[in-house]
Amino acid sequence: MGWRFEPGEGLREAFSRVAREEIARVRGCLSAKGPDLETAVHEARQGFKRLRALVRLAKPQLGEDFAVENRRWRDASRLLSGSRDTTVLLQTFDKIIAKCNGALAPGQSRRLRATIKSRADRNGAADVDPHVQEVLALLDEADEAIVRLNWPDSPASLLKGLQKSQGRLRKAWKKARKTGEADALHSWRKSVKDQAAQLRLLRGVAPGKIRARRNEEKAAGELLGNEHDLWLLSEHLRSAPSYFKLAATRDLLLSEIGREREGLREEAFRKGKGFSSDGAKSFAGTIASAWKKASSRKPKPPRGKGRNGAAPGGSTSPGP
Repeated sequence: MGWRFEPGEGLREAFSRVAREEIARVRGCLSAKGPDLETAVHEARQGFKRLRALVRLAKPQLGEDFAVENRRWRDASRLLSGSRDTTVLLQTFDKIIAKCNGALAPGQSRRLRATIKSRADRNGAADVDPHVQEVLALLDEADEAIVRLNWPDSPASLLKGLQKSQGRLRKAWKKARKTGEADALHSWRKSVKDQAAQLRLLRGVAPGKIRARRNEEKAAGELLGNEHDLWLLSEHLRSAPSYFKLAATRDLLLSEIGREREGLREEAFRKGKGFSSDGAKSFAGTIASAWKKASSRKPKPPRGKGRNGAAPGGSTSPGP
């Protein structure tokens, strides 16, 4: 069924099913014997973020198990972080070079790029292949744990989870708006991404409202992600003493990065104000009420068949 709660499905069963299906999807990504390990790792890390969003939605009901599960998916993602981090760093560098409109000599940018890559590799952004088997073993452990968890089982427990989610998002937004600091902006972005994943689970419940909100969250999340990538690049440039021979090039890039980050922050605050400022009770109440109403409906039949087993178009399957 994928990353989606089906109207009429039991809530506890929906949480457990989605978790197990996401674990299976990640295992498939990492087990495939294809040449593009980096893509597989990226997809796996996205899956770990979704699983963290899932357990955060279930946090009020999970109790002490929440910390265990949250740590499990955090650690799994970190094991696979190395090569992807270097790739993002270099992609961000290439984008900012392009925005400099030829102000840098090609030789200067190439030397600086090579220095960045070399330093990133020395700092631990190495090949993740040795860690893949470790992550696969972790997934096997998670399969056994998932079925034992006390997942939310009622609209009231879902309401609590949604309230916590919106409260966390609102608090992070307020701090980011007040301070403008990189850590605060990153925390806001993580809250935005969490809630977007959570709402995607419930898109069959209130599709119009949820679709519009998720589109807003996706746009703001992308802006904040680009801003964070630029911040990481600027920190990398500032902290590397080996760049002294390329100081003028570095300073020009830092100036361009500063302008880009300012524009991204302003646009993110503009796009994110509406959904981030919502009160937790009103937001959660709307979604939880829609789920309660939907849960009273009968589950939909499998896709591709009518309610009485008819094939699309109304014809019934032939008898034996």
